[in-house]
Amino acid sequence: MQALQCKARIRAGKMRADAPSRPVLVGTAKADTAIATTQKCCASTQMHKNDDSPLKGRFMIPAAEVRQLLDTSGDTLEEMLFSLIKPASKLARPPISGYHVGAVALGGSGNVYVGVNIEFPRAPLNNSIHAEQCLLVNCLHSGETSIQALAVSAAPCGHCRQFYAEIKDADALEYIFGADAKPKFLADLLPERFGPADLQDEPFPLLLERQSNRVEWHPDADAALATRADEPEFQRAAAEALTEARLCYAPYTRCHSGASLITVGGQVFSGGYIESAAYNPSLSPFHSAVVDAVAHEGMPSFDQIREVVLAERPGAPVQHQANVRLLLSCVAPKARLTVLPLA
Repeated sequence: MQALQCKARIRAGKMRADAPSRPVLVGTAKADTAIATTQKCCASTQMHKNDDSPLKGRFMIPAAEVRQLLDTSGDTLEEMLFSLIKPASKLARPPISGYHVGAVALGGSGNVYVGVNIEFPRAPLNNSIHAEQCLLVNCLHSGETSIQALAVSAAPCGHCRQFYAEIKDADALEYIFGADAKPKFLADLLPERFGPADLQDEPFPLLLERQSNRVEWHPDADAALATRADEPEFQRAAAEALTEARLCYAPYTRCHSGASLITVGGQVFSGGYIESAAYNPSLSPFHSAVVDAVAHEGMPSFDQIREVVLAERPGAPVQHQANVRLLLSCVAPKARLTVLPLA
């Protein structure tokens, strides 16, 4: 019944680009304070671009540079990754907790990637992005097909251990943390775990493996795109949201979705939905798009978001638009949300 009602609304032209509603019980002054807090937190990360570490404020070190660093320093791989945790943590955006977490990993390509914790002021804490999640999205956006070793500020929480149970070759990944920096494995951190095989009898592509979801625009999305044909940034954002939905990891609910952010400067960043067998550690496409923006230095603060383009199926069991509206009302109240339905 809900799906039929939703389709009826689309046909009636009710599902259109719309700005998020004003946050309930939150005045303009409080919204301005939240934005100022976020700007201050994000601005502090800019001071670390010229630090003395090999990281220099980046979220990726190319493989050739990694090899040169290892040759020059004489460090082991584990020692090098461990040494990068502190400068990585300085790039975190934790305006609520003030607790900076950095994660650094070696990808199968030889590149080194960084992830940090990202928090949304005035939003429920379950919307926070963990450093390990941020790092994994960073790897996905760079086309990595494996992660060989991961160093992190502290022992991964249960949330992240469960999240990493979804990746290809999860049992072979080295985890490096603690004073001794001795590598540990997922079997040590999450024994007798609940994972993909508990929900799916047949094998399927895991995280970091190629996903190919058969989704297309609903005719109403085509109509909405046509009305904004003269807006290249919007057209690019919509195209990237569709691509992300096709590549997203949603093997359990099959609720494929993608999102794009358009900044006030006209840049476009995107991300896809990432599910977990335990469901709760799942990451929305909006969160993945935020990681893309942060990792590529395209969003100094959340209020730089001008518009979010969300692609998802109307009536699907899992939908993200309500949560995206909530987050935008907290960190970018002037931003527009456009929902384009998938078929």
